[in-house]
Amino acid sequence: MNNKLIRILGIVLLAISAVFGIIFYAGPETASGAPTFTNTILLWAGILAGIAAVLALIFPLIEMVMHPKKARGSLIGILVLVVLGLISYALASTEPLNFAKPNPQNVPQILQLSGMGIITMYILVGLGILSIIFTEIAKVFK
Repeated sequence: MNNKLIRILGIVLLAISAVFGIIFYAGPETASGAPTFTNTILLWAGILAGIAAVLALIFPLIEMVMHPKKARGSLIGILVLVVLGLISYALASTEPLNFAKPNPQNVPQILQLSGMGIITMYILVGLGILSIIFTEIAKVFK
């Protein structure tokens, strides 16, 4: 029953998307030549992205509740990412940058969050490269 419902829902969403696509390309244009249904298409894309985001959060939670032993590894991974985020946040600088023109985004809160994202990315890329190297070296000794 559930698979049938999901399949029907997928077909309905695909059909709506196809109709919007046809209207977008075959519909009228504004004086500048842009399609008049651009905002509608963008709104529909946002709705689909929202549905995908909600489902991406709900399905893993359902899986964790149904199989709690498997959830332990996921929860450890989430905890490691939270700790990594906190460490990156603590390392990030809040010192304002020197720009030729004033920049409204040059405030400590935004600078610290941006720095946190950059530091987190650096750490994760470094760990990824180290894991690739470790895996290749481990293959040689097996």
